Amino acid sequence: MKQLPLAVLAITTAASIPLYAQSITALEEVIVTANKRETNLLETPAAVSAFDSNTRDLLGIDNAWDLVGRTPSLSVTSYRVSLRGVGRPNLAVGSDPGIGIYWDGFYQTEIGIMDWSNLFDIERVEVLRGPQGTLYGRNSIGGAINLISKMPTDELSGDVNIELGNYGYQVAQGLVSGPITEDFSALLAVSSIKRDGFTENLENGQDLDDLDRRYVNLILRYNWNDNWTTTLKGHRFEQNNTPSNNSNRPDPYDREYIELVNDQDTGAPLNLPGIYPGQSFANPHQGYLMENPGATNDQEVRIDSMPESSTEANGLIMTNDISLDGYLVRWIAGYADYDFQPSYDSDHSVARLSGLDWSKIYANGVPVSVFTGIERTPSFQNLIVSQNAEFQSHDLQLHSESDGPLNFIAGVYYYHSKEDQYLTFTEENQDLMDVYRFFGAALLGGAPVSDSNRLYEGRAKVETTSWAVYGQGDWEYSDDTTFTLGLRYSTDKKEGSDRTFAQFVGEVGTDGYIDREIDDDWDDVTWRLAVDHTLSDNGMVYAFVASGYRAGGFNFMKPTASTDVDQVEPESLISYEIGYKASLMESRLQVSTAAFYYDYTDLHVLKRDVVNGITLNSFVNAPEATIYGIEAEATGLVGDHLLLSGTYSYNQSEYGDFYSKDAVACSLGPLLEGNASDPLCADEQNLNGNQFPLTPDHKVSLNATVNWELAQLNWALTGSYMYTGKQYMEPFNRADYDEIDAWDRFDANLVMRPQDGPWTLTAWVKNITDDREIVFQGRPSPVNHLATVTLTDPRTYGLRFNYAF
Repeated sequence: MKQLPLAVLAITTAASIPLYAQSITALEEVIVTANKRETNLLETPAAVSAFDSNTRDLLGIDNAWDLVGRTPSLSVTSYRVSLRGVGRPNLAVGSDPGIGIYWDGFYQTEIGIMDWSNLFDIERVEVLRGPQGTLYGRNSIGGAINLISKMPTDELSGDVNIELGNYGYQVAQGLVSGPITEDFSALLAVSSIKRDGFTENLENGQDLDDLDRRYVNLILRYNWNDNWTTTLKGHRFEQNNTPSNNSNRPDPYDREYIELVNDQDTGAPLNLPGIYPGQSFANPHQGYLMENPGATNDQEVRIDSMPESSTEANGLIMTNDISLDGYLVRWIAGYADYDFQPSYDSDHSVARLSGLDWSKIYANGVPVSVFTGIERTPSFQNLIVSQNAEFQSHDLQLHSESDGPLNFIAGVYYYHSKEDQYLTFTEENQDLMDVYRFFGAALLGGAPVSDSNRLYEGRAKVETTSWAVYGQGDWEYSDDTTFTLGLRYSTDKKEGSDRTFAQFVGEVGTDGYIDREIDDDWDDVTWRLAVDHTLSDNGMVYAFVASGYRAGGFNFMKPTASTDVDQVEPESLISYEIGYKASLMESRLQVSTAAFYYDYTDLHVLKRDVVNGITLNSFVNAPEATIYGIEAEATGLVGDHLLLSGTYSYNQSEYGDFYSKDAVACSLGPLLEGNASDPLCADEQNLNGNQFPLTPDHKVSLNATVNWELAQLNWALTGSYMYTGKQYMEPFNRADYDEIDAWDRFDANLVMRPQDGPWTLTAWVKNITDDREIVFQGRPSPVNHLATVTLTDPRTYGLRFNYAF
């Protein structure tokens, strides 16, 4: 485990770095729109990190992982984002994100949009920590991430970007912007990103975890008159790749045969046909002839079926700005859809090495093959997922633009979505299905077995409709002091249904499919009280208390015979925060700090349940929970040629009154030993004092940039260090299943450009030490005992050539 150096603990460092010329004597201002008005970052009374395009170029930030390393209290996995421990607990339909992602003011749900084009056409990224409901349309209990696009220009301009790197990395991007008529302008951006995979399938020599992304973005702007401007933005994204996020499994195979028993003394169920008690299908690794290559080499797997994944996303955003006498009316309307279609080799094995032999598996002393006439049955199990959704929203805002002491922003918001998720495990080996059919008919009294080779199948649909009225007003009590009051009323309605099948589940003699329907609605009033005060030394302090709310939801696709759907209550939060920001030493040092305390009621918590041998994500309420922490950002100019910057955050989270059963650990432990009465299986576990998932205790980033002039060229060399402390992936906080060790990363970025020329050449290297670290870890499957992990990329390096005109 990596330990955070004590020297690093003493450093408070920052995020916003200008790409500057030679021999400057002061740092540039950073302008943000976090509070819906253009303000200096150091005069914005909120915890905000901002990264403009120059800063990102200097530090080498071009995806969500790079952003995470340099943003306090931010965590991101492949599909989830968390700020200060608040995030989306569940990937399934029926849950809401805790962090709002806004692209030019339009609400999004998918963090993946940050990787579509390496942020090529994004002018600025802003990360806001804390509840944002009184200023933003969609309710965001934990914070917001704003992506602000580059907009059409009044004069012809553009960018061409070419990158080449190891692992076959190729990037080709272009952007052109300018006027079409006196009142009509446009911007067109296109991007292609390709890369070979990091992981090799030893069975066929092909790569996994490659990239093939295509993206186009068109923005049209028309000035109807001096007071009315309309902007229309349309985008499309496509990706086809061979993912490895279901294939990175570093644990050894569990290859031992286990006798099938029905222990009447302990109450353990008959562990047919899954070998392990309570399972619905067989461990494919019994008797396997080779060890898991991923246990010794994190860039190797051996599987029969190559994973496949395709993503398509489209969007249209329209913004109307109408200036009236002292007011601005803004209407943001948008539509987005996406279609996500991955498939994986679920058995994580190859048929020719299989040792799954029913002549070596005994039921009360008799080989199972005696009953079935079938011996060796290699598994050909595949996981197929399909997820598609449509979103639309309308946000009508009224901004006052008074020179007086009172100003406000008010809005009416409407949101509607339709989401459809499908998940199935199939077994393509007909002999193995025949063995299952024998178990269902002869030993389980005719329990359902699929005629179409389904081991599990689930489909869920949810339609969400939300309305909100919100507003926030500022009163300048004096030249130095401002008071803020914000209010919001939100109402959410969800209607959903699901249809599931699980092998051996359901009434005897039926097809095993269970249909469910549910609907509910929730509402709440949230608020914000704040004060900020300008100090005499070019600094400011602020303090606020605010409430937050997240709608309830449903747990769909559980493999039970029940027609009931588990429901999760709404989540509420009281947030307390104080902060200090300053530009010091004649603008050579910028500092921003914050301390916060969150008090939750009915916090939404992700857990993995095992029901009838199927493992699915679900979410529950933790009745009481708290988190507190500190965050710091700073940028300092040392002399005229050295810039130091970085960030630090500390988070301490814990559940209060929270009890929950650990179904996965039970299925891996006591049930395997035939002891269903073990407390781990029978009792809810006391999670009081446990830490939140995806909430590392310490996070640090440090950056040092040296610039100089040589051969009529400007040079800037940046070295970066990023550290993420220990964290847990599940609320149970088990060291053997849930804990991820601290990890760090070193990057370097060298920028070269002519003093007055249009081109820039950048050489970059990421993860200099070439350490692949675990950044996310799922719990082991109760069938094959393998855990799926997400790893950092290996060492990557390359050259980027940019030509701007």
